[in-house]
Amino acid sequence: MHRERILITVKTYPTLSRKHGETVCTAGIREDGSWVRLYPVPFRRLD
Repeated sequence: MHRERILITVKTYPTLSRKHGETVCTAGIREDGSWVRLYPVPFRRLD
């Protein structure tokens, strides 16, 4: 598993997916300044 620190800056409205349940698309900035898109994120089930 690859781990890195990302500052989340954008989160979309939750949508329902048959495959993933309720998910959101998020985007953030890595420590080196590059952007990254994170999908799917099970936002309600995160600690």
